[in-house]
Amino acid sequence: MTPTWTDLFSGAGGSSEGLTQAGHHVAVAANHWPTAVATHEKNHPDTEHRIANLSEVDWRSFPTTFGLWASPSCVWHARSGGRKQPPAELERLRADAGSVDRATAFAVIAAAEVHQYEAVIVENVPEFQAWSLYPWWLDGMRALGYREQIAIIDAADLGAAQRRVRYFAVFTRHGAVDLTLPGLAPKPASTILDENPGKPVTRRLYVADQLEQITERNVPHLVTYRRNAKARRADQHPLATITAGGNHHGVATLTEDGYRFRMLTNRECARGQGFPDSYEFHGKTDEVKKQIGNAVSVDVARWLGTRVAASLTVAA
Repeated sequence: MTPTWTDLFSGAGGSSEGLTQAGHHVAVAANHWPTAVATHEKNHPDTEHRIANLSEVDWRSFPTTFGLWASPSCVWHARSGGRKQPPAELERLRADAGSVDRATAFAVIAAAEVHQYEAVIVENVPEFQAWSLYPWWLDGMRALGYREQIAIIDAADLGAAQRRVRYFAVFTRHGAVDLTLPGLAPKPASTILDENPGKPVTRRLYVADQLEQITERNVPHLVTYRRNAKARRADQHPLATITAGGNHHGVATLTEDGYRFRMLTNRECARGQGFPDSYEFHGKTDEVKKQIGNAVSVDVARWLGTRVAASLTVAA
């Protein structure tokens, strides 16, 4: 029997696409952003779609499925925005946007209590484990009869063309899942780049120091708008982590006529996340960029879906 899944905080559908590629069926997907839901619906028309604040829904209105995939917001856990971890007492007491955002993880417990899924997969940033309520959250899942397996997985280690380190918790009630990584080599970024060297460099760029590190002619190099970054050959290295801002990846090439440079396109970033070129995105350019950067790596979701199916008996 084909495993069925509920995908919460589904975004544009990286997790759903991965599960689908693993041979599973995503029965229902829910997210608060209509634009991302429109993208998901375009590419997964056989899935029921809901636009909802998942901290306030009645979980009895959702269908019961074999598994639950949830990617609660990571904005106030991640360090990419320059935020520092607050003291535990302060974090518990304050009622700001950050604490509300972090609490979206409790929707996982609420949904699991109602539906008693055979498997639950939660994706977030590694800093999620530093959340002051993280032990309580784990205890909540344990109280429902789940045992957890925690894995920090880099998408590049599963053959992706991107370095993307994320936290994954796999909860099961019957049996364990083999999460031994297959040891695949990362794909170099050149496998997802278009053959476009960019425009001639006519002014000094922020990445000028990186351009000056390039000595091989006609070899695309990855440059990033990050302090102390180094130019890296695109045929030897994957991309750095693709983010919702998406504006820090560039490609530079030293030609006979000097340097050429361009930023990565949304389609190239989507390939780095594992989306096929047939995947269609709704929204304006910056909205598409945000959807791609917020997505779950398709490569990782596919692998986890395959491992769950191999390790557990699907409920009839």
